[in-house]
Amino acid sequence: MGELKSLLYMTFIQEDRYKIFLDGLGNTLLLTFISFILGTAVGILLCWAILSENTAVSKFFRRFRSFLMELPTMVLLMIFVYVVFGKSAMPVFWCVIAGLTLKAGAFLSDIFESGVNTVSPGEIEATRTLGMTRWQAFRYIVLPQTVSAALPMYQSQFVSTMQETSVVGYLAVVDMTRAASVVSSRTLDAVVGLVTVTVMYFIIGAIMKQIFSLIVKRFHRGGETA
Repeated sequence: MGELKSLLYMTFIQEDRYKIFLDGLGNTLLLTFISFILGTAVGILLCWAILSENTAVSKFFRRFRSFLMELPTMVLLMIFVYVVFGKSAMPVFWCVIAGLTLKAGAFLSDIFESGVNTVSPGEIEATRTLGMTRWQAFRYIVLPQTVSAALPMYQSQFVSTMQETSVVGYLAVVDMTRAASVVSSRTLDAVVGLVTVTVMYFIIGAIMKQIFSLIVKRFHRGGETA
């Protein structure tokens, strides 16, 4: 017990090392939320381009998406940091967000496309027979089915985006994983730091799962009362 107390003291109290974990937590949350929100917008636009009736446009953006999905996240981030913005004054933090946004957007566009494809053409034709406008068909037929089909994978992609932020420590950005590494190098013990970030990741994931569940319930409730 005494040894454990000593490890906890060295890990969190000595030299105010808990602040390193808090900084890492803050950066991880910022990286995740900003890149995921922007990635959602990118994913929608990319999905729209891929579903374009223009064959050339569709093929180009489909291949572009495949390139982003297959390229390792670390390589993509290094391209943004050292090549795309290498000679600019842009902070590394925002270079990383740009890379993570494109990465998330690629996967999200695939999720959105799968959701749209769950709506059968026959249902769209039926709305025209009933005299619905394109907006009404989208609001009452396409959107509910697309969201219902895509939301579980959308939630999973949020967790994946959060996990991908764990590589940014190699680019001098202090996230939770990097924080654990920094503290462990000072205490010469990796266990407490790793357990700490593991719990942090778990808590964030659990909270977001509950938030997404509430969104799903609210969405369906709104659809019933519309």
